[in-house]
Amino acid sequence: FDDLNEWDFDTCFAFIRAIGDAYVEAYLPIVQRRKAQPYTTQQREFQEFRRGRYVEFNLVYDRGTLFGLQSGGRTESILMSLPPQVRWGYDWKAAPGSEEARLTEYFLQDRDWLGLDKAAH
Repeated sequence: FDDLNEWDFDTCFAFIRAIGDAYVEAYLPIVQRRKAQPYTTQQREFQEFRRGRYVEFNLVYDRGTLFGLQSGGRTESILMSLPPQVRWGYDWKAAPGSEEARLTEYFLQDRDWLGLDKAAH
């Protein structure tokens, strides 16, 4: 996202606006359908673990977060987007055969989802 600079401002803005509009349209039905679905302690802990990975990414790699922290920005404002509850675990592994293992093994592997590596060769 930080490198979205190929187009003029109006084109970039229209692109981001279209993403926002599509996101709400796509995500809201999922939330409505699943908002009352019960969850287990194991599922909640996995959610907190994934949120912890998001925090790690933000603090180590996100250019906006790094810039804000390194330039003396207001820490509370910079970190406001982080989730309120997270979990870390040393060398965490999902239980074999669990839904968490399925997610981790299939969706959370490095993958060229857009086929960009093939285009570069």
